[in-house]
Amino acid sequence: MWKVLVTESIHEEGLAILREARDVQLVQKVGLSREDLFAQLQDTDALLTRSGTGIDVPLLEAAPVLKVVGRAGVGVDNVDLPEASRRGVVVINAPTGNTLSAAEQTLALMLGLIRRTPQANASMRRGEWDRKRFMGHQLNGKRLLVLGLGRIGTQVALRCRAFGMDVSAYDPYVSPGKAENLKVQLLPDLADALAMADVITLHVPLTEETRGMLDDRLVRTIKRGAYLINCARGGLVDEEACALALREGRLAGAAFDVYSMEPPGLEHPLLAEDLQDRIVLTPHLGANTYEAQSAVARIAATNLLAALRGEPYEHAVNLPFMEQRLTGQRRAFLTLARNLGVLATHLAERTEGAVSSCQVMLRGPLFQDEEEPIRFEAPFRLKPYTVAFLKGLLEVRHGAEVNYMVAPLIAQEKGIQLEEGFGESSTYQNVIDVKVGTERGSLRLVGTVTEEGRQRVVRLDDYWLDLIPSGRLLLFQNHDRPGVIGKVGTLLGQAGVNIANFALGRKNGSGLALAALQIDQELGEELLSTLRHDGDLIWAATVCLKEGL
Repeated sequence: MWKVLVTESIHEEGLAILREARDVQLVQKVGLSREDLFAQLQDTDALLTRSGTGIDVPLLEAAPVLKVVGRAGVGVDNVDLPEASRRGVVVINAPTGNTLSAAEQTLALMLGLIRRTPQANASMRRGEWDRKRFMGHQLNGKRLLVLGLGRIGTQVALRCRAFGMDVSAYDPYVSPGKAENLKVQLLPDLADALAMADVITLHVPLTEETRGMLDDRLVRTIKRGAYLINCARGGLVDEEACALALREGRLAGAAFDVYSMEPPGLEHPLLAEDLQDRIVLTPHLGANTYEAQSAVARIAATNLLAALRGEPYEHAVNLPFMEQRLTGQRRAFLTLARNLGVLATHLAERTEGAVSSCQVMLRGPLFQDEEEPIRFEAPFRLKPYTVAFLKGLLEVRHGAEVNYMVAPLIAQEKGIQLEEGFGESSTYQNVIDVKVGTERGSLRLVGTVTEEGRQRVVRLDDYWLDLIPSGRLLLFQNHDRPGVIGKVGTLLGQAGVNIANFALGRKNGSGLALAALQIDQELGEELLSTLRHDGDLIWAATVCLKEGL
């Protein structure tokens, strides 16, 4: 029996899913004190909440058997994702349930702001009839800048195009192909984009990267007379800087649905009396529709329950991928990426020392495909293949504690510098091209997956070869002269070690060769030492690659 604790008001449709589950004990406790909450968490398997419950280190420490946190909404800035990942707690949100509601709230604020509708309504209620005072603008022909072209930003862009707006976007993580399909101009520089826009709307999550993204400096770059709208998350915009820009006439108007502190006090800069004619404020209503609340509750409850049961689920924000959603080819590339990480660690530490930096280049159309699962966003925006590489890189020394959630965190804690990039392949259709750096040098590995789904390592530094990355491997470098391979084969045969596969690469003009042998038996350190000495090898290393992910 799973204990599921609900700490905030959740739509009945979501609660009904949990209530009807025979393997769930549903406990609904709204408005608990911190002390009472911690007492409830001692035996809680899953927590279902909204934005009002802070999932921080003390809470996670008080929940020793917690497995899943379900967020009935999009934002997870109330959750300490790194700490949850360290503890193996899956965090699930419901990003699709309120997409349309949030987009429509953005449009409501945009239209109300640019036509001054709330102020005109207030004036009418005072018995006034002052049409001239409320002269507005039309959206048609105006240049809109969408900051964040995700689910909500995309819906806003589509609707604003229908109004006849010229739509541009700033989002460093969106492919040019997606922007082109939406007929949206993708701009590379935020300051330049702000300087050109008539209307600016934010649709990005609140992360360490985006917190305060529109600070005083960037607010000052906004085109004079522009309008600013924030229906995303509080903390994205410097609210003091925005109030000053309104007061000085640099911004024509602003609309906010979210705030850095909620609810904002009467002393909040955006609530100043002298700004009321130029600003529209609402109390975080983006997802506040019957349809959205019902949808996010159903999505969060369904996926939380599936996660507890070990069944397929969606929208885990601290997992890089959902295996059941991957094609065979993608799964093969994930396994390849992990195996490249294992190989890189063994070879780098054998020849160059501990890894201090790594570069992962994903080359080919597979990695640009818009249908690919979402990027891993906690704590980094990484493709699943990069996370898989980090897992392989780190698990050699850290063992079972390295999972896909925690691998980027361990890399960060160890000070490993990480770079991820994308490009085209000049050799095979799709390749994963990795380079690791140490204090003494670097090591490069390139791998691919054949049309039949077979993994291959095709390059190691300057050596081209055809290595199958599976099972037990013996890798060695030798002087390229007759008899060396024969010696190695003889020594292995005498020790009763069978060779299952063999790959050889030569570096032209160097007098050196590199070999990779797939072997059936494990090599002891004594035999490995004999191979190095009697086989006339420069270096030799053994690697054991597990099957699957």
